[in-house]
Amino acid sequence: MKGKTYKKWDLHHHIVPDFYVEEMKKMGISVAGIKWPTWNAKSSIKMMDSFNIEKSFLSLSTPGVYFDNTDFSQNLNRHCNEYISSMISEYPGRFGGFGSVTLPDVPSALLEAEYALDSLKLDGIALMSNVDGHYLGDASYKPFYEEMNRRKAIIYVHPNEVPGKIDHMFLNPLYLWQNDTTKAIIDFIHSGYHIQYPNIRWIFSHGGGIIAPLFNTLIEALQKENPNIAEELRQWKQQVFLDTASKAFDDQIAYLLEFSDLQHVVFGSDIGWGNKMAVSEIEKAYSTLDRKYGLTEQQIEDIFMGNAKRLFSRDNIPVRKDSKSSYALPPFGKDPQRIQYHCHSEEEALTALSSGEFDRVILSFDNPEIWKLEPKARQDVFREYNGAAAEICSKNQQIGAFCIIDPNLPDWSISEIDRGLNELHLDGVCITIDIFNTQFMELFDERLIKKIGSINKPVLIHPIHKDGIPLISENNLDSLYFIAKAFYLDIYKDYWMNTQFILTHTGGCVQYLAQPLGLLYYLAPKISTLSMFAYMWDAYIMDKPKGYMILKNTITA
Repeated sequence: MKGKTYKKWDLHHHIVPDFYVEEMKKMGISVAGIKWPTWNAKSSIKMMDSFNIEKSFLSLSTPGVYFDNTDFSQNLNRHCNEYISSMISEYPGRFGGFGSVTLPDVPSALLEAEYALDSLKLDGIALMSNVDGHYLGDASYKPFYEEMNRRKAIIYVHPNEVPGKIDHMFLNPLYLWQNDTTKAIIDFIHSGYHIQYPNIRWIFSHGGGIIAPLFNTLIEALQKENPNIAEELRQWKQQVFLDTASKAFDDQIAYLLEFSDLQHVVFGSDIGWGNKMAVSEIEKAYSTLDRKYGLTEQQIEDIFMGNAKRLFSRDNIPVRKDSKSSYALPPFGKDPQRIQYHCHSEEEALTALSSGEFDRVILSFDNPEIWKLEPKARQDVFREYNGAAAEICSKNQQIGAFCIIDPNLPDWSISEIDRGLNELHLDGVCITIDIFNTQFMELFDERLIKKIGSINKPVLIHPIHKDGIPLISENNLDSLYFIAKAFYLDIYKDYWMNTQFILTHTGGCVQYLAQPLGLLYYLAPKISTLSMFAYMWDAYIMDKPKGYMILKNTITA
């Protein structure tokens, strides 16, 4: 509410003590190549006072406490938890805390949890989204969850380094890490732990990553194995709280409110790692929800403090919809103008046309088994497909087709693009991708990248493996990763500014991710002062950040 200063409880507030930083430096560990922040308890208190934060709940950020040496990890873990306890004692009433544990070493994690909760009297337990690839649904974690369930514990989850992606610089905090929180949630649910351990209360940092926009897609995928999943998750969500850290953009807040309702969003600042400007943006964004979405002053106060107070008092907080039916934002992306861009057979195309919803349908290739063939055999199949697609188009002018190419075979693909567009008169190019496990600097061969940028035709991006559970099957959302990489590696900026991309199987996440992905457009792996100035100018002066505007003109299908 304009002009009102809200008191806050901060559930996402990090310690970065000197002893911890020194140990990380000895091991050669950094966080996305970012310089370790200069932090102490007094700096936290100063930031809290400047933002009217009454109480903060302390935790460690990535990379957590577990490393190869178990004894070292246990000692570091104990030191961090006792440090949090000492801050609580030194500043009465200003701090609470979440104790770290040494998962995936379950026996020592149980001992540390007992010490943190019973001896140090901390408020809950902090977990990383994954540790060395062990996610929250790990079968070995059952004894740990049984104890947490018995205690009706509060567990706070923070993203950690994604296995194999430590060298990916700012792709980590702006894309991969937050997806990793969502992957951890999905892994937990897929393991059935949401049913087995219903008494644990969960706080997922950074709004749970992309869980809010992805939720309906997730339910559709899980229903194939579990017809009851929608009702199970409706019940489980009563135990789930999402914090506001890094979720200050209008394109994200609406999804957060819609997913959580107003009783399960809690304030998180990311102080310790987050700077004053970032915290200020969060405060401004949520203070004005009366104007944006018609929230009452009490509802805004609940987000800033009331929901957290009820959580820690253990009062029952039922999930209930408020008076507004929906917070969903208007459609995002370029209007496809009654064209169905995502269709895989002539039969589907005719059905779509007969519905009267579309004036034209464009066919694209989809057969994951073909990618198991040897390169020459794939070429033969793709060449035959492109010819057959052209024949279908010649019989019905309302049906078009994309020319399928193989990004792993750049020379052949360049030749086939010329054949498909110039001889067969197809409508554009379909690139089927599986890039999540590629090296950091890899996307496509530069010759193919240049060719794509020169054709002045739409380019449809499609994952090889579209089925499966999102993020558990990493390739499922590869269209999003494609854009993130293309922005960050300056490929889009250098070659594709005039290319119309059509992104498929995005899980409805493009609008939600548009602002952080848009920031990646400016942050090439080697960040410069000039690039940051360009972003500030475009975003805050012109109100048209280039990456965001590109995504706003992207077609999702």
